[in-house]
This record gives sequence, C-alpha cells and structure tokens, in this order.
Amino acid sequence: MNNAKNMNSIYLGFANDEYYQVINLKDNELLKKLHNSPKDSHWAVVSAIGEGDSRVKSAEFLDKNLNILSTRSVKATLRPTTRDWYKTAMASDEVIRTDVYKFNSTKTYGLTFSKRVRDTGIVLSTDFTLERLSQFLSTQNFDKNSYIMLYDNNGEKIASSRALEINIWNKVFSIFKTLPANKTHTINEKNIDYFVYHTLSNIDENNNMHIGIVIPRDDLLAPYMKMITYSIYAAIAFVLLTIPLVLYSTSLIVKPIRALMAENEKIIERKFGEVIHIKTNITELDELSTSFVNMSQSIQEYQKAQEKLLDSIIQIIADAIDAKSPYTGGHCKRVPEIAEMLTRVASETNDGVFKEFSFNTEDEWREFHLGAWLHDCGKVTTPEYVVDKATKLETINNRIHEIRTRFEVLFRDTQITYLESQLKGENKEEALEKMQNTQKQLMGDFNFIATSNIGGEYMSADKQERIRIIGKKEWIRNFDERLGLSDVELLRYEGIEEKPAPYKEKLLSDKKEHLVKRENFDFESYEADGFKDEVPEHLYNYGELYNLCLEKGTLTHEERFKINEHVIMSIKMLEQLPFPSHLTKIPEYAGTHHETLIGTGYPRRLTKNELSIPARIMAIADIFEALTASDRPYKKAKTLSESLKIMTFMVKDEHIDSDLFDLFLESGIYLDYAKKHLKPEQIDEIDINKYRSS
Repeated sequence: MNNAKNMNSIYLGFANDEYYQVINLKDNELLKKLHNSPKDSHWAVVSAIGEGDSRVKSAEFLDKNLNILSTRSVKATLRPTTRDWYKTAMASDEVIRTDVYKFNSTKTYGLTFSKRVRDTGIVLSTDFTLERLSQFLSTQNFDKNSYIMLYDNNGEKIASSRALEINIWNKVFSIFKTLPANKTHTINEKNIDYFVYHTLSNIDENNNMHIGIVIPRDDLLAPYMKMITYSIYAAIAFVLLTIPLVLYSTSLIVKPIRALMAENEKIIERKFGEVIHIKTNITELDELSTSFVNMSQSIQEYQKAQEKLLDSIIQIIADAIDAKSPYTGGHCKRVPEIAEMLTRVASETNDGVFKEFSFNTEDEWREFHLGAWLHDCGKVTTPEYVVDKATKLETINNRIHEIRTRFEVLFRDTQITYLESQLKGENKEEALEKMQNTQKQLMGDFNFIATSNIGGEYMSADKQERIRIIGKKEWIRNFDERLGLSDVELLRYEGIEEKPAPYKEKLLSDKKEHLVKRENFDFESYEADGFKDEVPEHLYNYGELYNLCLEKGTLTHEERFKINEHVIMSIKMLEQLPFPSHLTKIPEYAGTHHETLIGTGYPRRLTKNELSIPARIMAIADIFEALTASDRPYKKAKTLSESLKIMTFMVKDEHIDSDLFDLFLESGIYLDYAKKHLKPEQIDEIDINKYRSS
C-alpha cells in the first residue's frame, strides 16, 4: 500500500459483521479531513468488534514510522454483510471486481476487488480510487486546449484531463450519447470548431465506462498546416528557380515536335506533296521526320494508284452502259464533259448567285468528276428491251408481227369463205366483191394499227377508239396457247381458266396474262429513302390495247417507271459504298439530274432550295447532251437552236436553273461542245439574246 498510491484501503469482513480495515492517508487530504486524523497521519487502522448494537469501531492513526498518534472509538455502523462486494465474493471462489462506483465516504469514483477466504465467511477486499486518473489523463493531453475524459452512461465525468465548461460538456455528451462511437464528429462553441471522438472503455464489464476526446480543430491541424505551408513555399521557390532552365530545355524539344505536328496535319489533310523534312539535333525526332516524308511519298503513290484504278473502273462501267444500248451511246462520257465545263465557269464567277460558290480543292473537283461519270450507273439494272423500246408493242421482240399474223389469218379466211360460197353455187360477183371489200378493210385496219405502233407526240381519243373497235374482230385459235411457254411465262396464267382450242379470240386484247406482278418490292424502305415517284401496281403490262392506245411515245407507265428507276438504283448503289469523307457528295451529284426546281422531277421531287449548284448543273448537262446527241437511232439529232429553244421552255417551266442556263449561253460552252461533238449541219447560227432568261 505504501507504493500503491491509488489503493485507498484494504480490509477483512466477517460473517458477524465485524471487520478490520487499513486506510492509506498519506497522500489523500480528503481522507484525512474525512477521518479528522492528526497531523502527519499516514495510516488509519480501523476495527469493528462485537455483535449487534454493541459493536464498537476503533481507529488508530499512525505516522509513517507506524507510531500511534491517536486513538478513538465510535459506534460501528458499517455492516460488511450488507455490501455488494461481500455478497458477490461469498457467492464465488474467484476474485470479484465491482463496476466503477462512487464511494459513500469520499464521494469519489473507484472500484473494489474482493475474494472469499476458502471455507470461511471472511472476505478480503481492497478499494482503489480513480482520483489520480485525472492527473494521468492531463499528461496525455494533445495540447493545453484539448480534453480527455472518462465518463459513465449518465454523463457523470469520472476523470478528466482538465476542467471542461459545462456548455461544451453538454454538447459533447449529446454527441457521445446519440452518435456512433469510434468516429470523429465536430461541434462549434463560441466560434471555435472542435473535433470530438469517443469510444467504449474495457475497464467496466457492463459497458458503463467511456473515453472521450475533445480537441480544437485549429490546434490539431496547426502543425500540419505549417508543414504544408512550408512545403508549398519551398515548391514555389523551386519551380521559380527552375522555370528558365525548363523553358530552355523544353524549347529544344518542343520546337521540332511542333514542326512535326504541322507536317502530320498535312498528312491528315492528304497534302502529301507538301510534307518536308524537319532538321533537328534530336536523333529520334530526326528519324521520325524522315519516316514522315517516306510515308507521305508512299501513301501518295498508293493513293494515285487507287484513284487511277477507281477512275478506270468507273469509266469501264460508263462504257458498258453506253455500249449496252445504241440509244444512249456516248451519253455517260459526254455529260461529265459538259458538267465540268459549266462548273468551272460557275466557280470562277464572283458575282450574283455564284459569288459564294467555288471548288477550291482537288478533292472537290474529283468528287464532282466521279459523281458526273456515275450519274447513270443505275442503268446496269434496266432491261435493254425497255430502254430500246422503239415501238408500242415491242418487248424483247416487236409483237406487231404476231398481230400481222392474225390479220393474215383473217385475210385467208375471206378467201376460204369466197371459195366455199362458189362450191355452194352462190353468186360469184357478190361473193368476190364481199371478199375484196373485207380484205381492203383488213389492209386498212392493219395499216392503221402498224402506224399507231410507231408512236408519236400525241394520239387522239378517236384514234384510240378505232383501235378498240378493230380489236373486237375475232379469229379462230386452233392450238393450245400455253404450249411452248417457259415456267416464268406460265406463272402469269395461274388462276386463269384454260380456254381449249378451237377458241374465238379477239384480234387485239388486254388479258390477265399480260400483267406481270410486282413482287418483293419494299415500299416502306422506298419511302424511308425519300423516293416519291409513284410506283405502278404492276411491274409490266403487255396488254395490246393498253400499249397501242398510249397517247404519247412508246413507253407505258410501268416502263417509264422502270427507266426512271435507274436513278433510284444509282442512288442506292452509291449510298451503300463507304466513300471517304472527301467523296461523300458523289450520290448527290449522280442522283439529282432528273429533279426540277419545283418538285416535279424524280425520284425525290426535290425543290430549288434542296438542290446544290453542282446538282442543278448536272440537270443542264444531261438535258443538253440528250437533245444534241446524233447517235440515237430512235430520233433525229436536233440543231443547236432547236435544243436551246427547248431548254428555254424548260427554264420557263422551272425545270432547269435560269442563272446557270444564262451562264451556259454567255460563256459559249454550248458552242465549244458543239464544235467537238456535233455534226456540222447541227451547228446553226445562235443569237443567245433569244434564249436568255433575262
């Protein structure tokens, strides 16, 4: 006990409530005052002898040398057997430790250890005070403004490193009570921010003891802020001192790198011929620059080879299309020539509507050149017999021969009828006259049908009616009409009742088997692609009356759509190709030469605002070439004046652009082209003022 300053006392308790106690007074002024001990008292030896009310408590006060300083006796009131430390110890063979509690005598906090003496009713106990814990906690303070405390569940401070203001403690305890332990929290008191931390102490088995720490935020962070500030200033000083050296060093590297980046941009923009070698003392960058130059030359050579190959493929396609039909011979070659001549003049014109238009790069010219060459590439899908259809009854062959054969049958029938009448003894002169009149009528009717088959600018309603009347004549078919037909042809007879021979047929007719179904046509995709040309119900209609009664030309509505469809096919074919970014307008240039300025063209019915200047140029080039072409077997070549007059009407009808047509005339492109491609007799005198739109 002499060395255990925290041990208040040690005592023995008996079953008859007698007890013996030694109290440590030497460093505890509170105990000295409580026991009214003499000066220099170090120890108090207390005993309680007797039973019941006769028990007497005697106290002897000893100095440090254990000399008795005084003795006193009083009535004993403490009964050990009623105390928890006694009861708990008697119930166990182990050393018992109480929870921290407030001593009745000193009103200070402490705890008691008890142990029953084996096989007796005697309990040995000792009291330990926690008073000196506050002194220990004060030595653990972070600084003079921080707090470390030990407290119970009720907020009673058991020990504290320093006195804590009640208002701060109230806030701290509310945090301890409501917020989770082992985490840092904050409070503010009188404009001072505090960090607050608490955790459960393992001193008390019933979790009644807690340790709390309260530290002003600025005090905690101050040392680190000093270190950070110092580090920042040091870093700034270092940077300032090294900037000149860094700038000089980096300039030696950055300058050639920037130059290489500029050369790289030339490669990206495909300006391969402008890439130059960058001189530098840095070996790696010098080698990189050399590789740039070599790579540019290699790419340029490869690109030229690819361009040459692409041009050759496109020209082969154009030649194949021109060779496919004598009706369009040379068209694919000559249209690009006219278009590029007019585009060059428009690009060089700096006033009016052409002020903002120009082709400034080789890529733009090449894009337009390829678009012009590909403007009719879709014709590879158009059947030749439709493109070449020179008569109304023509398909793969001219069906006028079939019609003539029927007339021949009727003609022979008149002769047979005449001969039969003679065998019957009828009047020869009347029979002969009847035969001759009928044959004359047949000759006239066939001549009219054959002439109508040629087609023309207009067929009147009277002529159409005459064809229908002639068609009602009948002839006898004696053979099966389905024999010798291909499987494809027989499909058109599905669902049609068979007419066994002999059978009276009309001389001219429109039959169900003349209709060819339109199959597998994706109308939804057609509309989604922006195509607006009306799609006929049937793919073809070979009806004889239907074809012969065409008001104008030789093409039916179905065949006209099939020919117009070449533009749709051109667009679809070209839009599927993965053109690089500098060639993406090729489908536009190739697919708009049949559009008008007022939305009446095909296939998308675009208007002027939707047509670029190159697109409008393509329309003029296509029309002028078609009008002046002298290699079309189906028409006579028109003179310059005839062609320009027709185009003047097209300007008035807003089919072609008036500004471009005027430029076409004023620049003399029409004459330059004519001297190269037209026959001498086509080139007549032209006064452009007659044809100008303004």
